[in-house]
Amino acid sequence: MRKITFLVCVASFISFTQFPDTFAADAPSQEIKEARGVWLHLTDFSTNAAQGKLEVRQAVERFAKANFNLIMPWVLSEYVAALTDTNYLSAAPTAAWDALGELVREAHQRGIQVHIWYSFTYYKSPRSPEFNPKHGGNPGWAARSLGDFKAEKNSMTDVCPLHPEARQWELKLIESLLERYPQVSGIHIEEPGFGYPQSCVCELSRSVFKNMHGRELADMIDSPESEDFRCIGTTEFIRQLRGRLQHRKPQPVFSVNGGPHWRGDRRLGRDWKHWAELGWLDYYASQNYSANFGTFSSYTQTNLNDMKSHCPVFVGIGVKWSGGETALPVILRQVEEARKLGAKGVLFFSAKGITEEHLAALKNGPFKTSATFPLLRP
Repeated sequence: MRKITFLVCVASFISFTQFPDTFAADAPSQEIKEARGVWLHLTDFSTNAAQGKLEVRQAVERFAKANFNLIMPWVLSEYVAALTDTNYLSAAPTAAWDALGELVREAHQRGIQVHIWYSFTYYKSPRSPEFNPKHGGNPGWAARSLGDFKAEKNSMTDVCPLHPEARQWELKLIESLLERYPQVSGIHIEEPGFGYPQSCVCELSRSVFKNMHGRELADMIDSPESEDFRCIGTTEFIRQLRGRLQHRKPQPVFSVNGGPHWRGDRRLGRDWKHWAELGWLDYYASQNYSANFGTFSSYTQTNLNDMKSHCPVFVGIGVKWSGGETALPVILRQVEEARKLGAKGVLFFSAKGITEEHLAALKNGPFKTSATFPLLRP
């Protein structure tokens, strides 16, 4: 009943706002089709153009030699703005020599796919171009948590996707990247929802929720109705982005990432299971970061059971992240466990934590034979 009610709510909101192959590593005689990817930050590279370009080339070569076939560079809206506006270079200094363009070119030459890794909601700041009228932005698009609302402030760390104009702004930015870098193979959306619980209670959200439910959103922020409501804007953005990508030739691969537990993510508007059921995702990347092998295995089983046959899953392995790091022997076991459980690929977070020792162990172990990126759609 909840699912039916939610889909009805989505349809009502759209009307209201008038929205203009399996691992085969154990069969060396056959072609191996699996994703072997890495999340990478452009800030890993030097701000000096000559040195930075050399570092990009060396990084791509390292991963190519270790039989990786996918790199996902983290791109902020500040980076895109800095390509044409020097006022943003302090926030994205590698844009001065276009680190992303260099990475795309080097990877393409070595047969490695590049999927741009971008967040349309989270990882913003008051200086983000989304909130800058000179870049077509609007500070009124900023999401507000319940805490900020009660304190009568706005941290401006998120964009509220309920705003149709904000969604169009983000869609235009993503399409501009695909136009600028035609060799990009995919779009990978980071944690597609809010960064904090009890968001968003901006003016538009409060107004629409009251029209739909006849009650104040702030008073029902943790209710099932609020959870469904929180997913409306994110769902509409994902729907529209998927539609735009489908009209591009060749069609870019489309994916999102998040945690291993859909129910928890959904409370933040990250409704990836429903999007997979609707056939909108080419793959889901589950951030199953844990230094404990048993926990990793449990996360992976949970996620694969949730997704079933709806969508391929690439399993994220945490090499080194804000919550800790995983020992190399455990990483190798996690790769094999993901394969055994039926994942279609593995992704490592992040490039900066991957040493020559890691690459050698992968090349001499689970990545000994090269692999082709899997075909994700007919």
